[in-house]
Amino acid sequence: MKKAIALIALLTVLTAKEAVAECKGVGYKGKSKEFCIKCHTKGCPIVHPTGCKVIETECIRVPYNFPLDNGKLTCTTCHDMTSKNKDFLRSSKPLKRRFDFCFQCHNENCYKKFNPHETIASRLPWSEKKKACIYCHGVGARLEAYKACVGCHTKTPHVGAPEHLFAKREEVEKLTKGKAQIIDIKSIKDLKPKLSEKVLKERKPKIVLVNGKIECITCHNPHPQIAIAAPKEDKTWLKVEKEDLDYKLKELREDLNRFELNTHGVKLMSYQLKGGELCKVCHSINSLK
Repeated sequence: MKKAIALIALLTVLTAKEAVAECKGVGYKGKSKEFCIKCHTKGCPIVHPTGCKVIETECIRVPYNFPLDNGKLTCTTCHDMTSKNKDFLRSSKPLKRRFDFCFQCHNENCYKKFNPHETIASRLPWSEKKKACIYCHGVGARLEAYKACVGCHTKTPHVGAPEHLFAKREEVEKLTKGKAQIIDIKSIKDLKPKLSEKVLKERKPKIVLVNGKIECITCHNPHPQIAIAAPKEDKTWLKVEKEDLDYKLKELREDLNRFELNTHGVKLMSYQLKGGELCKVCHSINSLK
């Protein structure tokens, strides 16, 4: 058994060495991804999927010198072993910005980011505002609150975020059961998103749970026209926030250096922060001491 394992290991090493030798020579010019994954099996994040059929549109057009495998993306579509780029990326010009490589196939105008919060609170026509709705909710307005937020807000954690988002349903129910300011939604329809802005403004603020769980939209309201602004934090509170977050991230085995603290204050809140009003919706005053 041990001899068989040793033989398999030896054959794997020899195959990999042959592949490396070929790469160090002229470089692999074929289209099969099987050659690449002989060596690149681990530690290689797949930024772009392979095996996808390319359908050209006004936003996507693959240059003639980016080879496809029967019309599908493969490793050598993007990578050229003879390229002087450190990642062997294909390019006819120097890659100075992070997305310069991507915009060789993708039309940059199709991928310009905008702030959906500002768009839905603007005076733009409904045809433009609708784009902001789709940006967060997706086509058909799926209820994926957390995923919708972290698509953009990836580096701004804050005090309370870890223990609230990971709180168990039964713990949340103990704190929130029977409280009038709290609603538990099962689908996007429960929020009645098609109500007029005038009706929305007349609504009393609510704390929203999603299927019994705390989500970003529990404490934050992404719609500026009906959200409550919070003041900028002072230096003393920022120090406390950093220490608190650092401790919690260590408990979660995460590194604070991966994140950037938000020091500009929180603009979009579901409830008033002053006097701890937001916290007191769920927590009693005694529990907050």
